[in-house]
Amino acid sequence: MKPGTSPLSEIARHVIVPEGIVSTGWPSVRDTCERLGLGFDGWQDGAGRLILAKREDGLYASDTAVMSIPRQVGKTYLIGAIVFALCVIFPGLTVLWTAHRTRTADEVFESMQGMATRKKMAAHVDRVLLGSGKQAIKFRNGSRILFGARERGFGRGIPHVDVLVFDEGQILTENAVDDMVPSTNVAPNPLILLVGTPPKPTDPGEHFSMLREEAIGGESDETLYIELSADRGCDPNDRDQWRKANPSCPHRTSERAMLRMKKNLSESSFIREALGIWD
Repeated sequence: MKPGTSPLSEIARHVIVPEGIVSTGWPSVRDTCERLGLGFDGWQDGAGRLILAKREDGLYASDTAVMSIPRQVGKTYLIGAIVFALCVIFPGLTVLWTAHRTRTADEVFESMQGMATRKKMAAHVDRVLLGSGKQAIKFRNGSRILFGARERGFGRGIPHVDVLVFDEGQILTENAVDDMVPSTNVAPNPLILLVGTPPKPTDPGEHFSMLREEAIGGESDETLYIELSADRGCDPNDRDQWRKANPSCPHRTSERAMLRMKKNLSESSFIREALGIWD
């Protein structure tokens, strides 16, 4: 099998799916992405299919999708491609993309700005707004993606949100959830995405951890949970464990990149953030 083509079911530690799935909106999103010049690895194709899975009534089977995935795997690319395609397909869609830290929010916006300026994508984009607190990508059909940092209070009080992305889900307070989730209440088919790595002991990761525990324990309702991780107690230098945690290694994320993370992170941080192992 070619690098990057392994299906999600073969590489994920946990794939916990809600009941009642009869269809998925992924094919139209994937086809739109292909027309825009965006392709996917095997695990991303599987994750996208589940994130956009639908019930018999046409609503998303998972109104909340939670992904615990290490750094440098391609989760930002996947979510970015999904929301770009949804914005193209559904006129007037509003997406709120929040990270805890301003630096992370800026990095994500820079990445998405690069995606928006691609030739095939640019035909659908009206303008890109710059400036702290005003970062946004606006589409010709009225859709928009707004970016900001939760540490600065971004996202509170913004009405009529259709898709809510909590980046850095491991640093997500209950107050932030309480402030922002109600913004999706009037959306006809809301989608909430929480994406992160295992939280540090000092992170306010109770909400992220609770969603994981409920999913693994079979207590969640309408929640999708996907986790990629190496084996607990493994040797952090084991290249096979690197590839187990990160399906993009080494064909997209090189061993050199992994070694750079290992050099700059403490061992415990590398185990959590690069290998995806929960404490």
